[in-house]
Order: sequence, then structure tokens, then C-alpha cells
Amino acid sequence: MTSEQPFKIAVSDDALALFKRKLDDTRLPDEVNAAEWAYGAPLADIRRLASWWKDGYDWHTHERELNALPMFTGTIAVDGFSELSVHYVHQRSAAKGAIPLLFVHGCTPSLVSTLPSRCEVVHGAQGQEASSR
Repeated sequence: MTSEQPFKIAVSDDALALFKRKLDDTRLPDEVNAAEWAYGAPLADIRRLASWWKDGYDWHTHERELNALPMFTGTIAVDGFSELSVHYVHQRSAAKGAIPLLFVHGCTPSLVSTLPSRCEVVHGAQGQEASSR
């Protein structure tokens, strides 16, 4: 791997305000009678999600939590292709001789879903030093 760089999420207040304005300006279609999931997500679900993203989700809180992770970007040479830019978290285990683990975005729905496992692997169960079985 070449050109490893520290990575931090930094979404501006202006970008978040624009996102909220776009949610406000969205015109949703009428509901197709009794369609349920036949033509996509039900309108009530879309409205609930849009409302949550607009008024219920605190982006900067989650941004701070993710930025507490040791995140990096780097490039990997891939035979027959151009270099591939990757984003990753690199954190060593507290246990001597621990087996390295690689979590990639494709093996779980998102990096966030691996956080409980990562914490236990790095710090051990309930904050105790992890064993290197």
C-alpha cells in the first residue's frame, strides 16, 4: 500500500443545511392503493425516514464518534487495473500476539456495524485485555 493518509469526516453545516432544504423541497408521489411494497417502499415509510434524517439524526454527534476511530485512506495496486483508493480503520489489539483481522465494507452492511466486535477484539471483553488464543 502506498500514500497512507489520516482520514477525518468533515461535513460542513452548509452542506447539512442544504440536505435539510432538499428534504423540505422534496415532492413525494401519491400512494398507489394497496401496493404496499410492490412498487417500492410505502409512502409512510419514506415520509418517516425523511423526517428522521431532517429532524431526528444528529450528524455531528455521529461524525465525532466515527472520527474517534483511527481512520486512514490509502492506495492499493491492483494487477490489470489502476490503483484503488481504500478507506479503513487501523487499530492494533491490546493483546500481544493477536491475530490481525480485516473488516471490509462488503462483509457487513457498514463499518459502523462492526464497532462492537472491534471494541471487544481490541480491548477484550468488558475492557479486559483480549486473549490471543
